[in-house]
Amino acid sequence: MALIYYLGQDAQLSVNVVNDQGNPANAASVVLTVTAPDGTTSNPATTNLATGLYTAVVPAVAQVGAYLVRWVASGSGFTYVSETQFQVSGSALEQVVDLASVKAHLRLNPSDRSPDDALRGFILAAGPVIRDIIGPLLPETHVEYFDGGNMTVSLSWQPVISIQSAYEYYGLSAFLLTEQPLGSQMNAFAFTADYATGQVTRRTFGGQAARFAIGDKNVKFTYTAGRSTDVPYNVRLGALELIRHLWQLTQQGGRPHLRNSAAGGGDELVVPIGFAVPDRVVELLGPHRRPPGIA
Repeated sequence: MALIYYLGQDAQLSVNVVNDQGNPANAASVVLTVTAPDGTTSNPATTNLATGLYTAVVPAVAQVGAYLVRWVASGSGFTYVSETQFQVSGSALEQVVDLASVKAHLRLNPSDRSPDDALRGFILAAGPVIRDIIGPLLPETHVEYFDGGNMTVSLSWQPVISIQSAYEYYGLSAFLLTEQPLGSQMNAFAFTADYATGQVTRRTFGGQAARFAIGDKNVKFTYTAGRSTDVPYNVRLGALELIRHLWQLTQQGGRPHLRNSAAGGGDELVVPIGFAVPDRVVELLGPHRRPPGIA
């Protein structure tokens, strides 16, 4: 069975039942229990395809998260139990690169589907790492609170697409701040924003910089961050290089691919293990890297 499915996809499950001697065996009773992420359980019908081989289908999985799978088979003089799980990913989950591009980058046979499930896991794992370095690619909404008393705050996620609302609180009273570009001030409750860096400056009459109301977590911003354009090529290549790095370390045992010709006889191999995010990946992502926060 696959390890990763997507919302709305049928999950194909299977198990190989063996008796106490370790031989494939049909069972008089086979019960499959599937526990969804919210804790609800179901018992899909099972089908016996061959000696000891049973399959089942969880139709149109509807929840994101881990599904627990438990098979219990009993036969003449034996009981067999197997437990596993599968993951369901959201339909709008951010993926920096596609499966075909990853297989091409790793020089894998495109018609060989045996590594596809593992590769999807690497793609999904690379996404949050890339996002942490350069910010989100797909638009996403955030609500953040900042301590008052400073003239500038820095929104955590960039680039910023839009700011829906900004409030500062004086005790129990909330005051709406509006974006008022320099030279067009309308009142004292204003701000200007640098959407590329996420820095927001409090403004008052005449565009003068002012301090946000003094307090603890009393300045609230609701905003959308992300990108509306295609994924830049350097970001795609950075993601592919990160996936290749992780693939070689975990699936190929850190297989070396550089030979140290300076070593005697040229027999010593250099293994490029490095850190979780290699320098070459950070450099590729550099032009889009998120700036350090200023609160």
